[in-house]
Amino acid sequence: MKTLLGLIITLLLGGNLFAQKADNALLVGYFGPYFTNVGGTVGYAFTLKTWEKTSANKRSKRHSLQLLPQVGYYHQPRVSHNVLFNPEVSYQWQKLDKRFCLLAAVGTAYQLNFKKEDGILNLGTGDIDYKYKQLHSFVPNISLGFGAAPRKAIGFYFKAYYGRQLRFDAVNTAFIGLSTGILINLKYKNERHD
Repeated sequence: MKTLLGLIITLLLGGNLFAQKADNALLVGYFGPYFTNVGGTVGYAFTLKTWEKTSANKRSKRHSLQLLPQVGYYHQPRVSHNVLFNPEVSYQWQKLDKRFCLLAAVGTAYQLNFKKEDGILNLGTGDIDYKYKQLHSFVPNISLGFGAAPRKAIGFYFKAYYGRQLRFDAVNTAFIGLSTGILINLKYKNERHD
């Protein structure tokens, strides 16, 4: 748990070092694997490259390539607790006169799963003390979605993802779900205080 907390703090503090150089954004949102599990995610999008193209009909389009490391947590009721570190490479496509953009990403996630195992029943209180087994998985994934770029400071995103949980000691399973949340433009925040 200390390692996870340290990773989140490093992610957030490291992002402020780059906030004045590009349109970087902090992402905070809901994370729901298998559509029934409930969780949250926090990430920081580093802009790697942005370019614009103008087509023959004079419409300008912006393309952006970002690195998005993110940490997520989700809970499967009465079964397990899960922590997911998912670095993604994200591509965004947007018409300059529109606020909405299309998103596509490829991720290489690592998942730490604390699965509930056998328990010991306390006959005096009726409580069951469960043991948890740690399971490690590699979860390559892809996601597609859309978002609204921050006009000033806040925007939003929505995406669906699909991946595979790969583990040496178990059958590989699908990893699907939805994610939605807000984008916080840190460049806007820094410009306001200058």
